[in-house]
This record gives sequence, C-alpha cells and structure tokens, in this order.
Amino acid sequence: MPRFERLASIKTPLVNKFYALHNARGRANKHDEVWVAYDDFDIIAACRVQTREGTLFLSTVLVAPQWRNKGIASELIKRSVSAQHDVVYTFAYQNLIHFYQSIGFNFVLTLPAPLMILFKAYEQRNIIPLQCCLDNDLEYVG
Repeated sequence: MPRFERLASIKTPLVNKFYALHNARGRANKHDEVWVAYDDFDIIAACRVQTREGTLFLSTVLVAPQWRNKGIASELIKRSVSAQHDVVYTFAYQNLIHFYQSIGFNFVLTLPAPLMILFKAYEQRNIIPLQCCLDNDLEYVG
C-alpha cells in the first residue's frame, strides 16, 4: 500500500524529477503545497496545490503509469484537498470530468479572477473548470 504525505518544500526537486521523468508540463516550486504517494522510497504519484492570489488551485496530478487504476490519484487528491481550508479549484480534461466528480468536484460557473486569466491561457486544451468545497466542519465532501 502506498504511503501518502505532504512533501517538505526542501524536497521540491524530487517531485520535479518525478514530473520530468514522466514528461509532465508543470513544475513545483517551494511555495506550492506538494503531495506525493510513495512506494517504499520511490515517488509514484504527485500533485500540487498552488495559491494564486489567495485562490487554491490543484494542478499537475500525475500517477506513474504502472500505478494507475489503483485508486492512488483519488486518494492523493482527497488528502491534498482535505488539508485545505477553502474551496479548491482545478481544470480537468474532458475525459477526466467523471473521475473528478466521483471524488467531490463540481462544475464552476464563475472562476475567481486569478484563475480566469489562467483558464484563458489553457482554454484551447479542452479543459473544464471544477471546484471542490469543504463542509462547515472542514471535512472532505466527496
């Protein structure tokens, strides 16, 4: 069973090495909240929560190919979202909308301004903005 944890910012180069190994476009920086799944000491999945002018944005969710379809992405996302104290937004490719909905994300009608600018830049990739909210007790809703 994989081990999930928030990565210390000093270890950011490790997740960027994982992203580069799997040709991911995004790169984490020390200001991102990075979450990883380990198999022993190997990173097998990662995601990051960015803060864009006070708005939380989940990005660069990646699971190593040999670990896919084992529930690792959903567990990783649930842990990263449940650690937040506000709405978390993401942009999902069309083929992943049902996956994100199955773990508590919903469609967004209006994006916060910092994300609207980002969305316009990536809109041609056929993505849909989604959000995940926490209930009043800051419990994961999903």
